[in-house]
Amino acid sequence: MLIIENIKILRSGDWISSSVAIQGSRIIGVLCGEPRYFSKRENSFIRICSETGVVCLKKRGLYRKVSRLATLDESMEEVKILDGEGGYLIPGMFDPHVHVREPGQEYKEDWHSCSKAALKGGVTSILDMPNNKPPVVSKKELFKKIRIAGKKSYVNYGFHFALTDCNLEEIFSEEVQRNICGVKVYLDKTTGGLLVKDERVLINVFVQPRPVLIHTGGTAGLEKILYCYDSAFKKYSSISPLYICHISLKDELRLLEKARKNYKDIFCEVTPHHLFLESNTYRGLPSVKPPLSKKEDIEALWEAIERGLIDTIGSDHAPHTVDEKKLPSPPAGFPGLETTIPVIYSAALEELIGFDVLFRLTSFNSRKIFCKKLYSEINEGYPAEVVVLKDGDFTVTAGGIDGEKFETKAGWSPFQGFKLKVKPFITVVNENCFYLNGNYYRNRTRKVC
Repeated sequence: MLIIENIKILRSGDWISSSVAIQGSRIIGVLCGEPRYFSKRENSFIRICSETGVVCLKKRGLYRKVSRLATLDESMEEVKILDGEGGYLIPGMFDPHVHVREPGQEYKEDWHSCSKAALKGGVTSILDMPNNKPPVVSKKELFKKIRIAGKKSYVNYGFHFALTDCNLEEIFSEEVQRNICGVKVYLDKTTGGLLVKDERVLINVFVQPRPVLIHTGGTAGLEKILYCYDSAFKKYSSISPLYICHISLKDELRLLEKARKNYKDIFCEVTPHHLFLESNTYRGLPSVKPPLSKKEDIEALWEAIERGLIDTIGSDHAPHTVDEKKLPSPPAGFPGLETTIPVIYSAALEELIGFDVLFRLTSFNSRKIFCKKLYSEINEGYPAEVVVLKDGDFTVTAGGIDGEKFETKAGWSPFQGFKLKVKPFITVVNENCFYLNGNYYRNRTRKVC
């Protein structure tokens, strides 16, 4: 069992002192209020959650768990205790939009470096995009990824499968369906060279049950997929959810809002770089798709969050090396796993956005859309995927945050120069797999869908 003490947890809009107990991959106890130490002497007890009967006994210098109904000798179990140092306990980010690059471009990123970057950045589950070289358009490439992630990942993981003009039958197969989180459709050129042009395929993909994620390429692509979604709705009795990736323009938001009046299962995602980096003032390494937004678009995105029109935040972690980014025609994409949580939660401390809203955008909604799991707060039964944020004054530098080197092989960030008010110093995936202030502890992780 793992216990995190001396933390603050959000309850009814207020941060209150708390402790949590984690066993396996679940939270089994939450105590709001100061930890209850009944005695400091040998054989003293600490009750973490009286409702679930989680009681710890200190014996020979170790805290050991005993069940309320079991005898002491039958239920001894070593307990690890972490000091949260008064930090904020938040849900670990469930990132629906990550480009790991392995297999095929391991010099840019691999599962080891990417998942360590995620863990350090407060991201506990990642869904990997399929536009590798070679792309994930077949069972062979999908299962290759699954094997690699199972051996190397420090965080929980899932996979999206790429649609082509000729692989619908494979996508509908039981083997693929039970091993993917979504089907990715590219309507614009991107890394990997995947484009779908057949309108019949774009309509029929909505018959399979997994969410269909769209790289629209702008308003024209969004209009096209909304037309196909409407056609599928009229043709079939039940269709899959539609998920619009990295929305960035005010005009896209108008189209989306109109469509959502008729269809409840249309969702959309925004990235931190489209929320915080303005095209006219950005001076960092170039090129991202969609391009950075203008000020009026950024304002529209923030307004859409306030109105509940945007469902998720995805990092769109798309690492490329510094040398590649300095080429005359650099590849598109920004790294983001280690900066997303610090940047957006710093904005929450500046009251630009509510913490409860961020809980939904970074974790609860993605779990609902892709895993059909419903959560509204961190409590007993919630996945053990939590993060403790440390207060302070931090700066994103050329190669890290306050001198701590980035884990991503990209080694840089578009947020260089940003001032931060928090950063993760504890990230938990399960009781035996966590990050603690610069140290990594890896145990078995799992496929989330």
